[in-house]
Amino acid sequence: MITIFLHRLLQSFVLPPLNSLIIIVLGAYFFKVHRTRAWVFMLIGCLGMYIQATPYFAYKLNRWLAPEPMQISALKDVQAIVLLGGGVNTYAGEYSVNAVSNTDTFIRIRYAAFLAKKNPDLPIFVSGGAIDTNDSEASLMKRALQNEFEVENPIYLEPDSKTTSENAKYTARILLQYGISKVALVSSASHIKRASALFERNGIKVVAAPTGFYSLGYYKLPILWFVPTANAMMVTSSVLHEIFGYVYDVGF
Repeated sequence: MITIFLHRLLQSFVLPPLNSLIIIVLGAYFFKVHRTRAWVFMLIGCLGMYIQATPYFAYKLNRWLAPEPMQISALKDVQAIVLLGGGVNTYAGEYSVNAVSNTDTFIRIRYAAFLAKKNPDLPIFVSGGAIDTNDSEASLMKRALQNEFEVENPIYLEPDSKTTSENAKYTARILLQYGISKVALVSSASHIKRASALFERNGIKVVAAPTGFYSLGYYKLPILWFVPTANAMMVTSSVLHEIFGYVYDVGF
């Protein structure tokens, strides 16, 4: 848990908005001793904050990292569907439970259910351990697939992983025990590249099945593409997280 805490703390410093706020604070620090340098720092920080919060930048960054959607015909070539967790919501009193899958994970679940109904014979392997809850992500995803989407495919759990690297390592171990070496891997569009590389490294051939693509919207009002929004900054943060994560887990 300490490692996870330190990992999240470090992320805060390199992702928006804190990455830009740090530069602005440095500018304020230099203001009394070197005004020109101070203004340069503050301008860079403010500009970085603005750019990272624009829908256009978030869209371009997401499209740069995300692959094309999977063709449904590709399901004929795989032996299983693997669904990766993307987090949980621990404030779920309206359901009278301790936790439910968060929005990102639920988007993945919905797509996995869609694929499962295209091929009811494919087994589904759901991967994700428990970090902030007693229930593993895998068990919550299985529950949603069965209770909310009425998926009838056989579902197997990998309930111990806490990182994408562990997702790949632990799930690959289970898949190989069942003689499965090629899967359709379901995850967020910005996450799928790193996840696919890690599964391939662990001996599993992957057909990427990305979902949750970021859309610009407002196509009739492109001026809004450059109006900062909280959602755009969240997308930028998510994509930058994946870029840094790819370099750390996979390399250049």
